[in-house]
Amino acid sequence: MALKPQGPSSSFKAYLSWIARHGYWGVAVLLIAFLFFPTNYVMERPGPTMNVLGNAVLNYGSKKVNLGGKAIEVGNSSFSPSGALDIVTVNVVGSPSSTLPVFMAIANYFDPSSRVLPKEVVFPIGSSLSQDEKSQQGLMNGAKQAAKQAAFSFLKSKGLWAQKIEGAKINSGPIGGPSAGMVFALGLIEKTTGENLTGGKDVAGTGTLSDSGQVGAIGGISSKMIAARRDGASFFLAPEANCAQVLSSKVPSGLRVIPVSSLSGALSALKDISSGRLSLLPYCKA
Repeated sequence: MALKPQGPSSSFKAYLSWIARHGYWGVAVLLIAFLFFPTNYVMERPGPTMNVLGNAVLNYGSKKVNLGGKAIEVGNSSFSPSGALDIVTVNVVGSPSSTLPVFMAIANYFDPSSRVLPKEVVFPIGSSLSQDEKSQQGLMNGAKQAAKQAAFSFLKSKGLWAQKIEGAKINSGPIGGPSAGMVFALGLIEKTTGENLTGGKDVAGTGTLSDSGQVGAIGGISSKMIAARRDGASFFLAPEANCAQVLSSKVPSGLRVIPVSSLSGALSALKDISSGRLSLLPYCKA
């Protein structure tokens, strides 16, 4: 005799019904937990700027932080320049031990003013935050020394009073890294000679600088261009070695990017900007 198939017990039916009605809560909890799960990514976004011709003030666009004193002091100079010559920076959200959660990585991936990057691109493998900060300050000190040496050599070659450079002071506050070297040198030259290099224009720039005055590539140029335009710059001096990144980035509207490869080239560009000879300025080529 064949046995009649048995259906699910009433208790099992009730369990399935409960799962159908309430199972989505479990899915929601898992999804929320996933969104807060740490990734291997950090975020780079536009940081503060600082006009090296004026007071040492970090400009974040919507707020300013006064560091006290002048950005660059050369002797007892009372020269009051017009215009601006800004160094530009990037801010990094995250650290070697603290990366973005999934929801922040996803949200900022679609933000044109931010870049989501693997942490190894920003921080050396195996480094700690304190080690990185110490390294960045060491690079900044090197940038200041290179700027002084390059400015001294340039002024001496022109028969100008270069000795003032030796006692010059540069206040960079918490900013680290090597990329302000070129702009520091330009600021030192303007403060020493009393010549208004920018002609009253707002100019920003970035680039490492060797003792001999060669301008080198930097990182984060897309974020730096955004910071420059945000704080009023119309012209942006960029390392020629970064032209590929400039061309692959969305340059902010109203910002003219001018590639340079040397301190003398940057000074020549400033001369054309101040005199209005904009058609003579170089541009990045594919």
